[in-house]
Amino acid sequence: MSIQIRDELAQVARAKILDVASELFFRNGFTQTTIQDIADALGVGKPFLYNYFSGKADILAGVAGRTTAFAAAMARDVVSGEGAPSQRLSRLVYELTLSVIEGRTYLGVMFREEKHLPDAAARALGDNRRAFNAALRQLLEEGAAAGEFAVEDPGVVTEGLTGMTTWIFSWYRPGGRLPPEAVAGQMARMALQLVRAGG
Repeated sequence: MSIQIRDELAQVARAKILDVASELFFRNGFTQTTIQDIADALGVGKPFLYNYFSGKADILAGVAGRTTAFAAAMARDVVSGEGAPSQRLSRLVYELTLSVIEGRTYLGVMFREEKHLPDAAARALGDNRRAFNAALRQLLEEGAAAGEFAVEDPGVVTEGLTGMTTWIFSWYRPGGRLPPEAVAGQMARMALQLVRAGG
């Protein structure tokens, strides 16, 4: 087996473990979920889990960091991409909304169980949050300088947009009245209204 195939299989296994663990942590809580519970839900033995994670706290770190790392990378890519600031802001909020909806269980676990994270994982989480906010603030400042945005305080607007999109995880329900794409479209339009794009 080639190294590339082995790495790909390991990524698939890690992702499956995180998916199952996030559901258990979300439903039962971190402290009430055991490594054996996760192994049982996967239909494997505990040694299988220890091939990929050092323990339950390491699995929690993977769950908590998954969405925030993706969001930080997404923000950097969109902000440095092509298009006017208003187009990039709309794209960022749209894509972030879809990501939050897809990863809502992960976010729920992160917010509720963050206190149980190892120190290194907590620092990484903070780094991801700061990276996302820095990219978004840069975009807002760029849009203001270009005359597309009228924002009184980019820092406040950054926090407002971040909160508006992040907390979708707490109220969105699959199979509800609106599909994810419709919610994402509305959130993108609301973001542009908030910064008064185009005057």
